[in-house]
Amino acid sequence: MEGKKYRELFQDCKAVSETIGQVLMVAVVVLAFSSIAVTVFSDGGAVKPPHIPRTDLQQSIDRSGETVQIFHSGGEAIDLEDIKIILSVNGTQAEFNMSDPSVTFYDAKGETSSDDVFMLGDSILINTRGSAVNITDENAIIDFYFVHTESNQVIKKGIL
Repeated sequence: MEGKKYRELFQDCKAVSETIGQVLMVAVVVLAFSSIAVTVFSDGGAVKPPHIPRTDLQQSIDRSGETVQIFHSGGEAIDLEDIKIILSVNGTQAEFNMSDPSVTFYDAKGETSSDDVFMLGDSILINTRGSAVNITDENAIIDFYFVHTESNQVIKKGIL
């Protein structure tokens, strides 16, 4: 009886070979598509976002002198050309770039500097006289934004 079952098992092998052929064909197709997907989604073709500097800043305001001062108190250095400061007083905004005559840059020693980098110990003084904002009102709500223009990200936001 055992010999009869053994012969029946190997008499019709056509269905088994067709199934194995289909499984192998599916495996080849999956491998082909996965290799294409790896090539398309690899890091080599991806666009990398711009670097956003991590910097600690402190700001102070002198309402009578109509000035705002920003201190670099730690973190990465930032190119001055990549800095924009926005002051918003009761909904009225004024933007200040480092090339504006109302903006003065000081080094860590407190001397006027011509460096192109804002780094630890440096400060920026903004004179708001003649600008669109009036910071002398004691009841005014003054919003402060320190923007990195290269990455178009706000590094520091505060209320003065």
